[in-house]
Formats: sequence, structure tokens, C-alpha cells
Amino acid sequence: MDVTGERLIPGFKSFSELEHLNRYYFVVYQINLTGKKVLDIASGEGYGSNILANYAEKVTGVDISPEAIAHAQKVYNRNNLEYIQGNATKIPLTDKSIDVVVSFETIEHLEEQERMMEEICRVMKSEGILIISSPDKYYYSDVPNFKNEFHVKELYYEEFKNLISRYFQKSIFFSQRNFGGSIIALDQDKSTYNKPLVVENNGESHSFLPEYNIAIATNDLKFTIPHQILMYTEQKRVITKFDIENAVYEAEMRLRKSITWKTGYYILYPLKKIKRMFRKE
Repeated sequence: MDVTGERLIPGFKSFSELEHLNRYYFVVYQINLTGKKVLDIASGEGYGSNILANYAEKVTGVDISPEAIAHAQKVYNRNNLEYIQGNATKIPLTDKSIDVVVSFETIEHLEEQERMMEEICRVMKSEGILIISSPDKYYYSDVPNFKNEFHVKELYYEEFKNLISRYFQKSIFFSQRNFGGSIIALDQDKSTYNKPLVVENNGESHSFLPEYNIAIATNDLKFTIPHQILMYTEQKRVITKFDIENAVYEAEMRLRKSITWKTGYYILYPLKKIKRMFRKE
């Protein structure tokens, strides 16, 4: 599959990959998927649906892209996993047929967000569970002054919370942000739970701030979560700013030793000298 930035392609060991893997394992360890039929809406390349299929009775990945579906069908081939081309506003599944719906980084790509929620409710069983995420518009876009070209309608936290709460009787909200790995933390009333305290390198502190908002929503009022915080990590030690700068330096040194770099340098160096001579004149 072509790397466009619209969907995650695993294997690049990026912070984005940490975020996405954390979300899928968040589902695995918050929801008992044994005997469950799961829908992964906007399944993309298919890696997440494949993870869920290790635990669920059956997983159906639905994506609007024919290329993504063809790729997933070829790469992730197992008996309890299928991929179907379809739209989040017109899900190609029958009514009340799904126990768990997973929707990560999807709703911000749509203008018809209410329609997507209606479709999710249509295909879910009466006490089914939805796990959905979306970037927090304030911390993801406003604060860093960043514009994601693929996002149609991002939501502020209160907008996200109100949207989910209109369709489900019970909603539990979480915040996600990377810390040299990725952490998802419960976002609830402080009388029963305190979010992690973050201390900056200048000694100042603040509550854990989200880059992404995540909700677990259901009409099953007896539903409870087993974990308040879930971290996904690929190594034991903490990555510091020095580690990152040192890795960049070492990569640059390896590049300078390559034949390609040396060839380009010796071709361009005389041209640069000539250019400087003309500038002096």
C-alpha cells in the first residue's frame, strides 16, 4: 500500500504506530472479547482487526478504500477474520449483529458524524459496546497550530463527549498522549480518580493533557472497566531528548559515510564554490 499519511502502515516504528497499537490493545484488555463478534470500522491496512481476531470469535474490518481491503485480505488471512468494503455512514452489516464496535481515528474524517453514530447503533446488539477515539481539536490542532489535511471535522472534548452521550446511556472517557511510548488514562470525576500528574523538565506540573479522546460507550449499565490506565511500550527504559538527538547524529554520520552521499558531495562541492565566487563579484 502507498504511504499517504491518511492511514497507518505498520512497520515504520513511529509515534503514530505506538498510539494505534495502544488503542487496539486497550480494547483487548478492557473488553472480554471471548465469543464476541467485533466490527472494526475504517480498518485501514488491517493490522488492528488482525490483533482483535486473536481474542474474538469473529472480526469484520470495514473500510471505504478498495486498495486497503484488497491489501488486508491478502496479508491477514485467517478463518475468523473478514474484510469488507463499505462506508461508516452505511455499514454493510445486518441490524443488531455486532457485540463490539471499534472505531479509531474515523469520525473526524466525516461531516456526517450523526449518521455514523446512527449506523453504529443499528449494527450493535442492545447491550453492545463501542470503543471510539478522535483527536482533541484543542491539543491536537489549536495549540500546535497544526492542520491535518485528511480531517474534515475535528471535535473539542466537550463536543466529542456530548456526541457519544446522546447515543448511549453509559460512557467512560479516556485521554491519550505519547510519552516515549503511549499512555491511555481514565478521565473521570476527581472525587473517585485523579489523572496522572505530569512534571515538565523545568519543574512545572499539570494534569495529564490529551492529544486524543477515547470513549467506551454502552447501554449496559452494569458494565465496568478493569483498568484505569493502560500503557503500551516497546522497551523498558525511558527515551530522553539526548537519546533522540544522539540517534539523529549517528544516523547523519552513517549517511555521510555512504557512497551515495560522498558521490553527491564531490559533484556538488565544486558547483557551490563557483556559486560563491559569483556572489562575491
